[in-house]
Amino acid sequence: MIDLYEATLEPQHLDFAIELAEAMIVKFYDTENGGFWQSAAGAKDLILRVKDDYDGAEPSGNSVATLALLKLAAITGREDFKQPAEATLRRFAHRLQNFPQAMPFMLHALDFSLEEPRRVVIAGDSHDAKARELLRAAHSVYQPNKVVLGNAGAVEKFARTLPARNGPVVYLCTGNSCQPPTQDAGTVKEMLK
Repeated sequence: MIDLYEATLEPQHLDFAIELAEAMIVKFYDTENGGFWQSAAGAKDLILRVKDDYDGAEPSGNSVATLALLKLAAITGREDFKQPAEATLRRFAHRLQNFPQAMPFMLHALDFSLEEPRRVVIAGDSHDAKARELLRAAHSVYQPNKVVLGNAGAVEKFARTLPARNGPVVYLCTGNSCQPPTQDAGTVKEMLK
């Protein structure tokens, strides 16, 4: 849902991602030791509850949950998403240090957590043709530690204050510091390189 939100900037996709994350934390997060269980606490037919930590052909639930929560924290500014993600990274720190090849997706989450992510904020009507062009430009540059968001909906407070100027514009921000806005797709690509 986060990827769908970043691809469309439709606030309802972000709202649904937030609902899913909140439910995931309530049902699967281990508040005492960090990490996410593969099954809910009330499952009666299980002999053992496990916390998967191996990223094979598919990433583990813990790896996906950690990166998703870190991205949601960056998009929404909510610390209650960042805290379980960081606790999960601490929970698997020994494994990451001693057997990193078993957890490549978790390493991606760790890398994402080490610095303030770059935020591409597209201010203005996300349905506008210019906004779509700017959105395509933002996604055309490989930058694994970025988030793309609009300035409407449940996004963090700072992003909501960034205005459109004679149509949609892009702000490239780190923390509360942004480069001057642009309406040029080529400039967006250069800013992200």
